Amino acid sequence: MSFLKAGSPKFGKGLAALVLTLPVLSAVPFAAEAAKRINLTVISGNTHHYAPVGAAIKAFMPKVDEILAKTGNYKVSWIQGFGGQIVKVRGELEGVQTGLGDIGVVPGPFHPSKLSLYQIGYVTPFTSADLSTTTAAMSNLLAKYPAMGKQAQRFNQTVLAIAGTAENYALWTNKKITRVDQLKGMKIGAVGSNAPWVSSVGAVPVIIKGLSTVYSSLKTGIYEGSVLWQQVMAAFKYCEVSPHQLNAGFGAVSNALITVNMDSWKKMPREVQAAVKAASATWSAGSDKATLGGAKWGAGVCTKKFGQTTHKLTAAESRAWAFALPNTAQAWAKRQDKAGLPGTEMLKTFMDYMRTNKQMVMRNWDRE
Repeated sequence: MSFLKAGSPKFGKGLAALVLTLPVLSAVPFAAEAAKRINLTVISGNTHHYAPVGAAIKAFMPKVDEILAKTGNYKVSWIQGFGGQIVKVRGELEGVQTGLGDIGVVPGPFHPSKLSLYQIGYVTPFTSADLSTTTAAMSNLLAKYPAMGKQAQRFNQTVLAIAGTAENYALWTNKKITRVDQLKGMKIGAVGSNAPWVSSVGAVPVIIKGLSTVYSSLKTGIYEGSVLWQQVMAAFKYCEVSPHQLNAGFGAVSNALITVNMDSWKKMPREVQAAVKAASATWSAGSDKATLGGAKWGAGVCTKKFGQTTHKLTAAESRAWAFALPNTAQAWAKRQDKAGLPGTEMLKTFMDYMRTNKQMVMRNWDRE
């Protein structure tokens, strides 16, 4: 073994080479330490069984992390407040408003008054059975009508993206129903926005207070059926106590929201804002994919494990049900117009989008 002596030409070259390697060796730990930690709390009263919450966990948060990892400037420490840990079901809007959560998964159906513009899917049933088209139509409205964004901003939050609530609402009952007239007098759980669907055929709507209450309400007879969707029926085992599906063709509705507290948003570095915004699109797509996949899975579970039966109304029967309803869409539009909101214009834009994309549109709600 030989050593380089000071003063020799090789000594100088060897020392220079050693010095040049030092920054390379130390760069990795120093870069990791340089990432600034950002704490973000994501809330919802629902659990991961609700597809939009599951997508927040599996799609949204990982996407933010992935984007930020490209520069290594910031790293998010996520605080997950789901399943009633921070807010109860229906408390998401207020939770984000007051800062209990920086980001929230807000179920739009539970806020028909506060988020009235997001209820357009509930006043236009029998229009589309394609969840991706429905979500695209709602995203188009959000981009085109600033009033939608302003409505959420009244509650100190900004809507980042919209996703599907249900791929196809249907009725599940504790006894087999094959004719619409058999529903007369039955107590049916509904979220509120879709209560007119069942009252129009003589059923009695009972407001669903939260997904966690549905099973016990069905089992104890508070209501004898519910207007829900296939994925949630299996995820919460509702089909165990109401195994009979009546597919009326109500269709898809998209008004699940992911929102961000406006004060939290202002405090985020621009790079983090950009990552959160980009990831919200991933959340929307992931949520819809989970809802559709969950529908297929749920049908299998409910049929094989709980003996679900399914009766689908004919097109003529569905059309008759659609026209049994009062024109809920135009009544909704007029209420929005009276409040200084673009209800009539939004209704036309929404229905035009559906007609252009060749959806089933059993009733032209805007043209009567």
